[in-house]
Amino acid sequence: MAESVFETDGADVIFLSLKPELETPVTDRSSIMLEPCGSQLTLKIVSDDLVSMRSTLNTWLRLIQVAHEVYNCSMDARQDG
Repeated sequence: MAESVFETDGADVIFLSLKPELETPVTDRSSIMLEPCGSQLTLKIVSDDLVSMRSTLNTWLRLIQVAHEVYNCSMDARQDG
């Protein structure tokens, strides 16, 4: 199992933006749990093998990073506008 905790003010927003991805698993070889709690977003991945773990972890880290960047851009735009 791999577990990552991300500290961000946008944890709830990022979770909601990624929720549809949780409903359609890419593979049966791993399972994903994503959970917001206050200003933290916790990602847990359980996998049958190392290759699937690496692939799933890379995919979800990238998805969270992009969602976080979009959240930050939208917050910056609100402050500027």
